[in-house]
Amino acid sequence: MTGRTGYRAAGRWLAACIGCLCVVIPVGFGCAVRPERPAPPRLTEARRLAAQGSDWYRQGCVKRAEEYFYQALEASRLVDDVEGMVRAHNNLAVVAMAQGYYDEASVHLKRAWELNDQAKSTEEGPLILGNLGSLAYNVGRYQEAEGFWRQALAAAEGGGRDSGLILHLNNLGMLMRQEGRLPEAETMLRRALSLTGAGEEGSTGTTHFQLALLAQTRGEPTTAEWHLSMALALDRGAENPRGIAQDLEQLGILHQRQQSWDRAAGELDRAIRLYAVLGSTEKVEAVFRLLEANREASGMPASLDLYRGLLVPPGEEWESPLCQ
Repeated sequence: MTGRTGYRAAGRWLAACIGCLCVVIPVGFGCAVRPERPAPPRLTEARRLAAQGSDWYRQGCVKRAEEYFYQALEASRLVDDVEGMVRAHNNLAVVAMAQGYYDEASVHLKRAWELNDQAKSTEEGPLILGNLGSLAYNVGRYQEAEGFWRQALAAAEGGGRDSGLILHLNNLGMLMRQEGRLPEAETMLRRALSLTGAGEEGSTGTTHFQLALLAQTRGEPTTAEWHLSMALALDRGAENPRGIAQDLEQLGILHQRQQSWDRAAGELDRAIRLYAVLGSTEKVEAVFRLLEANREASGMPASLDLYRGLLVPPGEEWESPLCQ
């Protein structure tokens, strides 16, 4: 495993879906008269390990995902599956970024790019570029991030993969909104929304979430609430717990601004408990502060002691029971 001596960030969980996980499911039978020849056992095992890593990652179990992605990398090496090695390094970069290990993520992405020069995968290439953009974004190099995401968008367009297009459009929309380039942000996000279809529930939820933030920036709370409600429904359908928690948190913030204290308290209650299950200790602290502000502004006498038990002392690590 690469050494982790470089800079580690505070572990922000971004509203945008900035991780580009690409997992290939083992080959099944097609619609041809004769079934496709099954993949060799070791190659099938590498793909199974990658799929399991992806499942753990979706549950927020980053360390468990990392274990499986390293095993997938070794399994791919055993059969010299270059594209599998590219995919594994790309996925390992994602989990390194999720933990704030940006130097390690950079090493994995460099190796993925070098290997893909041999594999020439039109599927993996845009995802590597997208992750390079995410890495640049995380360390505050926003102009560089936009450049990578635009390259990723162009590469995905060339490959005709809607899912990659949606991901990069969402990231560009997020960045443009944060920089105050609202018309450009809306153009990107509306295009992402137009591309969503069956099987893209997670990306659709992210797009609606970003459109909600854009509406809030413009002072349009009704529109923002509609998009957040859509995002929540879609993230529930996709069984995306982190997306659900983010949607609830943002709905709570929106209703606080509208002085709808009871509604805000209910949404924030569900958000903090879900973040606790996911082991997102920093988000638990952030939502706890929102609950404190909600209680103070509303004059509600209800105690916050139940929530204090969800807080993790500084320097103490806590793992979600889902990851055990």
